[in-house]
Amino acid sequence: MRPEQRQQFVATANNFNSAKMHQYRNPEIDDWRSDERYQTAYKALKNSKEHYSVDFAQSILAGRYGFMCQYDRKKNADTVWSVIYDLKRKQIWRVEGNPSRKKFKKDTRMKV
Repeated sequence: MRPEQRQQFVATANNFNSAKMHQYRNPEIDDWRSDERYQTAYKALKNSKEHYSVDFAQSILAGRYGFMCQYDRKKNADTVWSVIYDLKRKQIWRVEGNPSRKKFKKDTRMKV
């Protein structure tokens, strides 16, 4: 996947978002509101007036820009993990659990 023209980011959620792959979507599988989560991330990145940063990405994933991980836990739904890849700095940030309640940690297991 590559950024769209005049964009400097790529966003996705648990589904196929590109036109080429759309035919492979399976409506029988619960995608955990992936279209809504994709739109939240896409709009936050597209409309951002600030410089993209790990903190900004963490805020998006924590749901500060719209629905991302605010599931009704009474229905046994929740975010299990989230990850941010900072390609410029060759860093990985991950959170095990819901990023609205848990903190991201730098993942240093991979050596570059």
